[in-house]
Amino acid sequence: MIETIVLIAFASILISGIIIGTPLLTSLLIGLALFAGYGLWRGHSTQELVRMALSGVKTVSHVLILFAIIGMLTATWRAAGTIPFITSWSAALVKPSTIVVTSFLICCGMSFLCGSSFGAAATAGVACFTIGEIMGANTSVLGGAILSGCFFGDRCSPMSSSAALVGNLTRTNVQENIGRMMRSAAVPLILSCIIFAALGMSNSTATTTPNFSQAFSSTFVLSPIVLIPIVIVLIFSFAHVSVKKTMLVSLASAIAICILVQHMSILDIPSMLLFGFKTSDQTIASMVNGGGIVSMFHLACIVSVASTYSGIFNGTGLLDKLRCTVKKISKRTTPFIGVLLTAIITAIIACDQVVCIMLTAQLCDGCEGSGSALALDIENSSVIIPALVPWSTSVIGILAFVGAPSTSILFALYAILVPAWTVALSVYEYHHPEFVESKSGQLMGLNRCDDIRLVGESMAA
Repeated sequence: MIETIVLIAFASILISGIIIGTPLLTSLLIGLALFAGYGLWRGHSTQELVRMALSGVKTVSHVLILFAIIGMLTATWRAAGTIPFITSWSAALVKPSTIVVTSFLICCGMSFLCGSSFGAAATAGVACFTIGEIMGANTSVLGGAILSGCFFGDRCSPMSSSAALVGNLTRTNVQENIGRMMRSAAVPLILSCIIFAALGMSNSTATTTPNFSQAFSSTFVLSPIVLIPIVIVLIFSFAHVSVKKTMLVSLASAIAICILVQHMSILDIPSMLLFGFKTSDQTIASMVNGGGIVSMFHLACIVSVASTYSGIFNGTGLLDKLRCTVKKISKRTTPFIGVLLTAIITAIIACDQVVCIMLTAQLCDGCEGSGSALALDIENSSVIIPALVPWSTSVIGILAFVGAPSTSILFALYAILVPAWTVALSVYEYHHPEFVESKSGQLMGLNRCDDIRLVGESMAA
């Protein structure tokens, strides 16, 4: 009982903080005090709780290092002329009224090709946001479109590490899962395009596309050679090189271009990496200034505090009763609703997509009648729900890359519509089990594995 009260209190803290405008870091610190209090109530010493918290931080240490690299990378891409070049070239392809939906589709394509939300954000996302911001698009709506597009490939690309992880955890075939994922999300994809198109037309304030090439050419050498850092990201992503190694190589190439092509002094490089790029040309300053390690400090603090939760949960057993509760919810509603609620909770407390996927798979084992059905449930929940959690590492990284506001999460329509649509399908299938074998059901990605009647005694326990 006390565990439920603690979790409800934490959710209330987060929700009320959002409503009254309390800084996210403050709400998370209050949550940390709440969970520490629970640990003390359970009889754990302060020293034990500190060790638990630090064990949680240790699990995201690689992410914190990645944030520092991201800060340096975004600064060098600006200074090297990479972002200005892509912005100038891409601006000719879009109009102010279509920039939002176009950004969504471009990021969908890029994330599907490279299988990485970070890779899509660092390439297409940066360019789309820069162009859209200058064209007068609503930055929250534009950021939501980019965030949605980046998670599209993260969920269903053959090269996605999350898709491979889900296949491994559920002992299913990745290629078969991808086919089902594509069909099951067709309706949310179409709806997202329609809504983004409508929002883009209603929020655009510009009537013409600015001449980016002319504005940037006075400060940067806009040669195709400045695309090397982007090309490295794409090639290394296709080759399944780790994100950290990919970014470091891209960073090294960008620094070389800063010095050899843009004629930047070597002595200015350390300051740029730390504090970000700043140009003396005030006409383009708002478009290219930014980046640097310091720009990631606040985000790193948020992730560090949130990561302490998982260590405390493991040490105090706060979530031990949750698995039984998940099965009861799945039995009384539908298996997917049980998985979705679990994914929401684990996404909130884990702050990391991979941890969310693994925890959900563990807690929901037995909720579905087959591994294939559970795989589709996880892909439509745990893989994409982190896009809606402000302190998840994926969201923080993507928004930091493109420079979009945190309110972009409110317009991550694809991440909202996929689970919402799946809930509707699961409720209909719950009352009409034969639907999974119909042509309409198969067209929507369902098959016999999703038959509610296959759920075994684990659901009845």
